[in-house]
Amino acid sequence: MVKKIKKLNKKTVLLIVLCFFLAVCTVGSVWAYLNSRSETLANTFLPAKVECLVEEKFENGIKSDVKVRNTGNIDSYIRATVIATFVSDDGKVLAVSPKENVDYTVTWANSGWKQGQDGYWYYSDAVSPNNTTSNLIETASANSAPDGFRLSIQIVASAIQVEPDNAVQTAWGITPTNGKIIPD
Repeated sequence: MVKKIKKLNKKTVLLIVLCFFLAVCTVGSVWAYLNSRSETLANTFLPAKVECLVEEKFENGIKSDVKVRNTGNIDSYIRATVIATFVSDDGKVLAVSPKENVDYTVTWANSGWKQGQDGYWYYSDAVSPNNTTSNLIETASANSAPDGFRLSIQIVASAIQVEPDNAVQTAWGITPTNGKIIPD
């Protein structure tokens, strides 16, 4: 009986060693095959970049041809606000706000732009990368300023991605209709 147990143990041990050897050879062969046949794939994903830049001319105290360029890499909606202040040469801002048609005159282009109740000007169409809106302002010039101050008109623009539709709804509270945004 002892002989049978020793024989059985030798057969079992031999079988286990053989199975282990086959498993190692199989895994090694598959690994070698996959490494020799697989090509390296390059990640071509580019994250979306939403950016814009105000473009304008300024000559002889007159600001003109104010528009906004989409400098991002996806279609974007654009909005802008116009901030008029009196500024001294040393950078101090007067607490009194200039009044349009009194202290300064603006010729609004209004082509594609509409002012919302929140004071922002919204460009109705999506703007493709590296393209611009139409002019928001044709010309802007000072009529008067308090002594020691000059008029400063700044345009601050922002952009938001067109897709998904709810991005502009969430950020600006405007629901796009047929690819256009129209503020209240």
